[in-house]
This record gives sequence, C-alpha cells and structure tokens, in this order.
Amino acid sequence: MRKLVPILTLSLLALAVPACSGGGGGGSDDCVDLSGQGATFTIHIKSFEFDPSCFTASASQSISVVNEDGAVHSFTMQDTEIDVDIPANDTFNGGSVSGVVEPGTYDLICTYHPEMKGTVTVVQ
Repeated sequence: MRKLVPILTLSLLALAVPACSGGGGGGSDDCVDLSGQGATFTIHIKSFEFDPSCFTASASQSISVVNEDGAVHSFTMQDTEIDVDIPANDTFNGGSVSGVVEPGTYDLICTYHPEMKGTVTVVQ
C-alpha cells in the first residue's frame, strides 16, 4: 500500500469523484452522481480506465475500488492524502473519509499509468 491507506480508507468515503478514463478526465455530461447509492459505492478499474470516469459522492459514503486489470493501479486524488495502490485483480475496500477531504473538485490519477485521469467532486 502507498503512504496513507488508513487515510485513504477514510478519505474515499467523502469523495464525489468523476473518475478518469484512459483518454483523460470526463466532462460534465459523463459524470455520474453516486451520492445516492447508499453507504458504499464502487468504482471499477478495467482496461486501464476508471469506471465511471467521472462521479460525485458524498462525504458520508465509503468506497470500494475493484481492479479488474492484470496490473497494479493507484487511486490517487491529487492535492489530498489519498494515494492507494490496488494490486492486480484485487479490491480495495475503504472506510469513511469524512473530514479527510474537503468538499471540492480534485484530479484523479493512477500514478503508475498517468494517462488514466479523472475528476473527483466531493460533496457534503
């Protein structure tokens, strides 16, 4: 795991994230509102893309990131402490991130594959 797995666990729940696709961040037409998905929402990584590539989540939610690729990826929100490695064909199950990430919009990247980009919007 990268530098702050416990913080990521907490931080991902507060995310409203437009996840990135291999070609770059998603536009507003591509964004999915996951804030009403219940206590936990799931992001997939497959074919070297985040799916969905753009999303919004509530600070009170938890996140699960499923890496369906045969390569390690990271779920990294720039300008935050969220920086988690997800091994090939593995799942990261995070906890609540309330208070770790301030509401706002953040760039989402994979540090191993910089072409994987997205946008994260965190709401209350």
